[in-house]
Amino acid sequence: MANSKQIEILKSLAKAWFGSSQQHSIHAEIIRQQGFPKLADKMQTEAEDEWKEAQRVNVRLIELGGTPVVAIDDYPVIADIREQLEYDYNEGVKGMAELNAMLAEFADDYITRRMIEEFIVDEQEHANWLAEHIGLIEKIGYQNYLIQQM
Repeated sequence: MANSKQIEILKSLAKAWFGSSQQHSIHAEIIRQQGFPKLADKMQTEAEDEWKEAQRVNVRLIELGGTPVVAIDDYPVIADIREQLEYDYNEGVKGMAELNAMLAEFADDYITRRMIEEFIVDEQEHANWLAEHIGLIEKIGYQNYLIQQM
């Protein structure tokens, strides 16, 4: 059985993943409406992955005797694609630090610890992708980058 701090951490993590998933889904549609389907598809895939991660957290929460909450964290809706990428990158870096800090709370729970480690790897891969695309914008210019995303 998990302690109350572990339960609260998992509840918070699920709310964050659900909120981020919704933000990515909305951003994907904004991007699609602006005429950039390649980038929109990538953002929608990210939204779906985060939704699944939130569901995994809720399953684990129930396994540990906790009760999930039906709630999501608030995230801003950003219309500008470059600002979306930069925001997402900064949030990902912050999120990885928070996930790493969570690991210590689950030193006695291998299953949850492993799940969080997998989330860190996923976040790192996404942050790397974002850094690459932000770098592309800097190298080839914003308009040229957007042309590639059509």
